[in-house]
Amino acid sequence: MSNVPRLLVALYGPTSAGKTAVSVDLCLRIRDELGLPPMVVSADSRQVYRYMDIGTSKTTPEEMRGIPHTMIDVAEPVRKLELETFVAEARREMEASWAAGGVPVIVGGTSVYVRSLLEGWEVDAIAEARNAIRRDFPRSMAEDAYAVLTRLDPKAAGKIHENNYDAIVNALARAMGNDPERSVAPATRQVVLSVDRPAADIDQRVAATYDRQVELGLRDEVLGLDERYDVLAQYRRLGQKSPNQVVHTHGYTEWFDVALDRGKPVENLTGADLDEVRTRVVDRIQTHTRRQRAAIPKLTGVRPARNANDAFNAVKKALEAGPPTPARPAAKNTQNPKRKAGPQRSNSQRPGRRGPRRG
Repeated sequence: MSNVPRLLVALYGPTSAGKTAVSVDLCLRIRDELGLPPMVVSADSRQVYRYMDIGTSKTTPEEMRGIPHTMIDVAEPVRKLELETFVAEARREMEASWAAGGVPVIVGGTSVYVRSLLEGWEVDAIAEARNAIRRDFPRSMAEDAYAVLTRLDPKAAGKIHENNYDAIVNALARAMGNDPERSVAPATRQVVLSVDRPAADIDQRVAATYDRQVELGLRDEVLGLDERYDVLAQYRRLGQKSPNQVVHTHGYTEWFDVALDRGKPVENLTGADLDEVRTRVVDRIQTHTRRQRAAIPKLTGVRPARNANDAFNAVKKALEAGPPTPARPAAKNTQNPKRKAGPQRSNSQRPGRRGPRRG
């Protein structure tokens, strides 16, 4: 195995595009036809959390079909898993795969996760920036922090509510802490593929996925999370400031939003309440898929893959190519990652429940 070049494959695409089926079929062909042990590195920012199975369409052992998967169920949702924590663990798993002569296959719809692994982001600087921002902008100064974000990254600011302190801090940290010139992309042969479908097709699949999740017991899962973490009470008290990621995840948030709007416990939602939950879930996830699709062109060297055969042919071609070269870093960030955050003022197989796939 020592003469096998380090190969890194990424399959990116929006929710409900069919990434799971393509990735597992691809991995089976890498294993059976090329004799290389593949490993899926999940780059889904929601599947990292335990107990959120049905609502995140978490990959099940049956769907894995014997292919090892990692970065699933790595943290409890009581607080956000920061980007630098995810990257450090994912990189360890990738290095172990390469050391064994294998092929890591990054699969997911969280573009910041995918890009950070492909481009070798210096995420420690992001952590430093986040800590500095929190020192300079305590929660009582969220408005000031939002004003700085608006100047540095107006596009990111436009996607965040001005009172969502944690989201503001994380966006500022990315804007100020990720210096592409400090990035060190892994010296690998990279195959970056997008798995996509027409928007109307994805919209239909999103709605069908939610209905299937309900059939599989999504309500019981939501109630179980509420009981385990006292989600609704904390959400009622803290609103968007709640650190629990259940209320920051499409497919779950809406249950608690409607419960608060109706002034009743989640278990008492019936009839028209549940119809409203469905409407909100489907609408928000469909909107989210459009943002995911917009991120595809930002991936260096990305090419479309209609199916596993397209993906496998791209992998074979990469293995037959010349020596690997590091990926081109992202467009230069003009912010110095060491700049002070404040203004100048006077981020193997697993047991699990059966759930449908979104991606």
